[in-house]
Amino acid sequence: MMKSKQTLCALAIGLALQSSYTAAADSVVLEKITVTSQKREQYINDVSIAVTAFSGEQMESLGFESSTDLIAFTPGVSLAGDIGGQRAIFNIRGVVQNDYADIAEAPVAVYVDGGYLASTQAQTFGLFDIARVEILKGPQGTLFGRNATGGMVNTITAKPTEEVEGYAELTFASFEQKRFEGAVSGALSDKVSGRISVMANHMGNILENVYEDEAAPDTRAGSIGGGEDGYNDDTKAFRAQLNFDLSANSNLLVSANWADTTKSEGPYQVVNTTEVKDAAGNVIDVIYAADDPLGCDTIQAGACVDGNFNGDPLRPVQGGDFNGNIDPDGSGEKVNKDFAFEDQNKIKSRGLAATYEYDFDDFTFTSVTDWKNFTRVIGLDSDQTASPELIFQSDGDITQFSEELRVSGNTMNSKWVAGFYYLSIETDYLQGLAASPTGGYLAGEEQNTLATIDTDSYSVFGQIDYDLTDELVLVSGLRLVRENKSMDGQLRQNANLVDRDIEVDYGIDPLVDVAMDNDETMWSAKLQLDYKPNSDTLLYAGINRGVKAGNFNAPLGGSFSTYDAEVLLAYEAGAKLTLMDGKAQLNSSIFYYDYSDYQSFSWVNNAGVVFNEDAQFTGAEVELLLNPIDALDIMFGVSYTDAVVEDLEVASGVFVDTTPPYTPEWQSSGLVRYTWDIDSGSIAALISGSYQSESFHNARNFTAHTIESHFKADARITWTDKEDLWSVAAYVDNLTDSDHELIGFDVSGFYGTSQISYAKPRTYGVTVRRNF
Repeated sequence: MMKSKQTLCALAIGLALQSSYTAAADSVVLEKITVTSQKREQYINDVSIAVTAFSGEQMESLGFESSTDLIAFTPGVSLAGDIGGQRAIFNIRGVVQNDYADIAEAPVAVYVDGGYLASTQAQTFGLFDIARVEILKGPQGTLFGRNATGGMVNTITAKPTEEVEGYAELTFASFEQKRFEGAVSGALSDKVSGRISVMANHMGNILENVYEDEAAPDTRAGSIGGGEDGYNDDTKAFRAQLNFDLSANSNLLVSANWADTTKSEGPYQVVNTTEVKDAAGNVIDVIYAADDPLGCDTIQAGACVDGNFNGDPLRPVQGGDFNGNIDPDGSGEKVNKDFAFEDQNKIKSRGLAATYEYDFDDFTFTSVTDWKNFTRVIGLDSDQTASPELIFQSDGDITQFSEELRVSGNTMNSKWVAGFYYLSIETDYLQGLAASPTGGYLAGEEQNTLATIDTDSYSVFGQIDYDLTDELVLVSGLRLVRENKSMDGQLRQNANLVDRDIEVDYGIDPLVDVAMDNDETMWSAKLQLDYKPNSDTLLYAGINRGVKAGNFNAPLGGSFSTYDAEVLLAYEAGAKLTLMDGKAQLNSSIFYYDYSDYQSFSWVNNAGVVFNEDAQFTGAEVELLLNPIDALDIMFGVSYTDAVVEDLEVASGVFVDTTPPYTPEWQSSGLVRYTWDIDSGSIAALISGSYQSESFHNARNFTAHTIESHFKADARITWTDKEDLWSVAAYVDNLTDSDHELIGFDVSGFYGTSQISYAKPRTYGVTVRRNF
């Protein structure tokens, strides 16, 4: 990490000394961003919470294309997810629930234009035509209506304008990527303006599949038509907005959005792994199969035992899986798997929203109405090899409706907001395993867990910032929540006739049929002091109580259960300092989290469940934005997180303290951007890098669950004409071609393997943009 920091600093100094040109561009990193993280417009340096924000202009300059691009440059934020990264989940300060099931809501709430995204599948959204993105750290339950114990990601799209404006942007990149983004906005009449935004992305396959049907070492026939290349993307998205200027005091904004994505089956690769058991048969560790010189199926009390019930305690090949498979090139771009199709996974979303505002003499009334529907059909080779073993499949349909009514205003000594929030979520979810006729488990059949969940959540909330003195402000807030949840769950088993189809025979009685409720009354609260002795200094300290509602487990195999709401007491202090006559901004925070009933997701052999545990997290973050001379921008961030989940049951009767998955102890990132004039306009050169220390992809923290520390660097150079109408950018992502792990799932007990997805290889691209 120190080497990475020194490299970035050296680049900054070198660029400053070598250039003799005069800079023309304004600072990118010190752009004055107005945020709405407290339900009112504020300059970001006046907001007394740990928040990192990026404007649309910044994201364009930095080359961000998706929500996950923001993670590397936000201290304390890391990436979790599933389906090889096709679905991403924000992990803020170690607060993450990596449950891949569509019935689960993340502890980090994600909002777009005031509307909550109940489905974690929707959190991997494309950043197109965006005004800004705000990433808030720590509990936000007082003002925001849903499950925000970890924090919140608040995305605000670009809005209709009265003046005609727009842009078109086209990117060509490695792996046959072609991406178009564009928008047009303007007045339709004296009282109505509109904006239309579109995005289309096509990327070819990254992974080359060398699969041959019925070839050694496993000569059984694989999935019909399988063995295709993978790790691609075909996405189309559309957004339309109309703004009605109803009167001098009132305004109505209505919007509609649609997105459709088709991808290959999840871009995992196989790493062969071995379970280590104690004498009682408890799994106490998982190691890499290559590190076992005996080549055991499973190691129990130091001896080889039969792990796949074929009568042989040894694997066909030392370091291979139960069937003798070995990945063709490790973490390289070659794979060998039978259930692999270029167009297997399909994700769709659509939504309608309306925001109405009326300014009364003493307060403002706001109504935010939002409807969304998400569907997702997923198929995945759960062993990730050429063997025709189990296929994981899921089908989710989520429809949600929310209504927020709030009033806000100011007095001589206070700023306040109060309101009512209602959220309804209807979830139909299916996940299951399907087997080929020659499979050992479920031979020729599929077993599906079905769950229908209805959620109704009602809450009232309020927050007031009261001026005790000119410099000292008391912030207090409260939210009361009543939540009603019900689930109907079934486990069904029937013939698997077509591998790619999810087949459920409702004419057969279910193996399990249950009905459950999980109703709760909860509350969140905030109490904080802000001290602002001058315009350049803001200090704050406080305590926050956050809650995340309980839910249901509906794992593979149908072991339905409930788990309780988690409660977080968060203690935090921070500072925001403007230095060097406005040429530097230093933001820092320290925190301590005390959890009761922390919702910990554990994955064991193709099934995952959430348990309630106690946990304590401690950490600190520093963010430096620097514009020492007009031509030079520097951004640097670092975070430290010590997160401990207490007494997690990693095996029957075995309890240990563990680190939450995807939670590195150290993270750092930095970028340097230098701009200079030329006759035709200006050129900006940017280099950036991010580092993460070691983490785990499984809550049990076994040896083979380790994600090694890694560093990733990117570079970009952009030409912009004098009128800011044309720009051309050339970039290289992952300069060092790092093949670090991103996401993993341990299925050692089923196949002697783990599923691992890796970072995209080095990619090159060119983006051309025309503003008008």
